[in-house]
Amino acid sequence: MAGPIRNITDTKASIAYRELRREVANLAKEVTRGSEQHRVLAARLAEAAKNTGRVADNIASLQVDAATVAETRELSRTMQGLGESAGSYAGRAEDAARAARSTDHEATRTHEGIQQAVDRNPVEMANRVWYTQE
Repeated sequence: MAGPIRNITDTKASIAYRELRREVANLAKEVTRGSEQHRVLAARLAEAAKNTGRVADNIASLQVDAATVAETRELSRTMQGLGESAGSYAGRAEDAARAARSTDHEATRTHEGIQQAVDRNPVEMANRVWYTQE
């Protein structure tokens, strides 16, 4: 799996509009990539759980002791639960990625005109510290 997702709160507080949009877009991509990896993991766990269930049935038909069969079936159920949890986690990660993309879209909708006006302005802008409110 990929490395840990960057903590967006570590980004400096005075981040510019374009930097913010870039960070949000990158975050959405990282979360999407992570959710895809969890979907793959969930599918692998589901398949392994099915195989373990088959093994339990096979060893039961070979008259292996009941405790071993029970433990194998319990392992199968545990693996199935883990697969379901990984799938659920992936779904929540996809929700987070959608929220990040939505945030980027909203920032564009509400602020892009401001950024374009600043970019077109022929007058040299003051130092950004001057614009901060106390």
